Amino acid sequence: MGMPNHYSVDLPSRCLALIDGLWDDAARLRDVDRPDLGPLTSTFLLSMAMPIVNLPIERIERHKNQASNAYADDRFLNKTLSNAVSTTLGGQLLENAEFFESGSWSYARISEDRIFNIAHGLLDPVADDLGGPAAFERARKLQGSQWSSILRNAMAHGGILYLDRDGKSSYGQPVRMFAFVSGVYGDPMDKKRLTGQHLLRIEEMRFRSFLRQWVSWLRKNHLLNNPVAA
Repeated sequence: MGMPNHYSVDLPSRCLALIDGLWDDAARLRDVDRPDLGPLTSTFLLSMAMPIVNLPIERIERHKNQASNAYADDRFLNKTLSNAVSTTLGGQLLENAEFFESGSWSYARISEDRIFNIAHGLLDPVADDLGGPAAFERARKLQGSQWSSILRNAMAHGGILYLDRDGKSSYGQPVRMFAFVSGVYGDPMDKKRLTGQHLLRIEEMRFRSFLRQWVSWLRKNHLLNNPVAA
């Protein structure tokens, strides 16, 4: 495999190819200590998803307000793609993004008095909230910038929960959904104090579908314009 010309497109495309090409192999693998918990497809999917999602956000979207390039800045490699990322992951609503699929994402924001440690699993009241119609409507109306920030932060800092078919934490049950959790900070007196939590939830198979649509969107915009030299 050759060197990537554009990390924000090439790496996500290659990771998606690995998902599709090795999915059946991952489905045959089991955890050594708990083979009864099922195949390692969830672990495989999330491992590949991190560069698929985070690289374009880190190397394009995160620099959108900077005048000059930073040390990991792909904006100037392809202006059409960079403009598409900046627009879609900017003030535009998530429901207007090409990679958005209705009924996939649900969203909740937890206030300071309801903050919980995800190491103990998802609280049932929060799980119920994420499963309700209002949570799906809230996700539709998220700005692309907030949606991408939550997803990026959760993946970068380990804020991921495996959930069962009911959207709850239940060790010993097959994984059917993921929850991505990001902290809310910004107290005027203490910028490091945790004041809330953002949560995004999606079914595992819908997440795989999202990754395919996300990469397709990146590739389409990449091919619309010849690369522009930095």
